[in-house]
Amino acid sequence: MNTYTDWKSFMPSQDRPTDIPTPPPLDTVAYFVRACRNLRNWKVSTLADFAAVSVSTVERVERAEKVGEEALDKIAAALGREKGAFYAPRIPLVPEKAFEALVETYGYMEEVAVAPMNTQRAVREAARCDGILLHSPEVPEVYDDDISTLREWIDLASFVLCEEIECADEEPSRRKLYKDILGYVSEMERRGLTVLSGVMTSKQPNDNGHKVAIISVTPKLSDPGAIKRTSIFVDSRIIAPSNMTLPDFD
Repeated sequence: MNTYTDWKSFMPSQDRPTDIPTPPPLDTVAYFVRACRNLRNWKVSTLADFAAVSVSTVERVERAEKVGEEALDKIAAALGREKGAFYAPRIPLVPEKAFEALVETYGYMEEVAVAPMNTQRAVREAARCDGILLHSPEVPEVYDDDISTLREWIDLASFVLCEEIECADEEPSRRKLYKDILGYVSEMERRGLTVLSGVMTSKQPNDNGHKVAIISVTPKLSDPGAIKRTSIFVDSRIIAPSNMTLPDFD
């Protein structure tokens, strides 16, 4: 969806008043629910379980069939949306404004390949980056210390891999460090978290293409599909140096 023409192809085919509140079209709701579910790597049955509705109810929504408001609210809540999101009347945006809003929300998103952080290579690639972006929006506060410790482990690995540092028995020391970090990640996973990692190259002006380690931490309970995720979308504007954690070598 890179152009206004592409966006218009997703607009409802029926005429919809733009000056009075109307419910969102069923096909728009269907597209949104299906897209959100796919981004989370959820099966239809997974969304149905989280929403406490039947599989057939989710299937009907995704086929743009009429479903009761109570069921729609349950599905909305499971996807992190507010009550009435899928049926409450609202003044619709004209196509041009809708496209502008779409670009502002998604136009700067870049797809980043990720995988479970369970190999020495994954740790090494993250440690060699110029900065770290650790994303954990849905993780309860009880895990704050775990996430901070993981960040410190990656900072330490970055310090050890710094080209200006020389030490005896360098390679065995690095392998032990990688093993310790992977052991800590395994402990986080045992406690109910999924840790994914990848590398993103900045395209910001005057950034000289610095690389950023993207580390995603999510709860298995509320995001069971994360372990199967092969990519995530990152807003390219937030990987500017001022928005990242840079390795601390002091």
